[in-house]
Amino acid sequence: MNRTNVSHAAGLAGLGLAAGLAGALVMLLSQKAEAAITERGASTTPSKAVEKVSGVDLPERDEQALTTPTHLAFGSALGLGLAAMAKVPEPARGGLFFAGAWGAGTALITGLGLSDPPTKWDAKTLAIDLGHHAVYAASAAAAFFGLRRLARL
Repeated sequence: MNRTNVSHAAGLAGLGLAAGLAGALVMLLSQKAEAAITERGASTTPSKAVEKVSGVDLPERDEQALTTPTHLAFGSALGLGLAAMAKVPEPARGGLFFAGAWGAGTALITGLGLSDPPTKWDAKTLAIDLGHHAVYAASAAAAFFGLRRLARL
């Protein structure tokens, strides 16, 4: 791989991270709005995942403080998937990204024992989760598309 290809790949990776962050921020807003409407409490699943992986048990106030940065970091990292699929045309890239993002998040929380598998979720829970991930994927894909045009990559 020559220097130009490395620079191009690095540029796409940076755009993917930025797009993933943008999508995670929009998803966070949709989750907060949905939680207010449904009167559901705020989720601490992201911080519980960190606790499981690290083996550190945090007090509840620290779980709340860690949840948003963890969610944003995970969403940003998932944005690398958009960079990896840079040659896939839209809307296929966005659809594949949605499936991958939802699948990765679901596999993580299920694998860590923080959730039952989606096959055991009720229809409302499944619809809400799919809806939030659709918001994330669409926002991240749109951000990637726009940033890529601006960067001319």
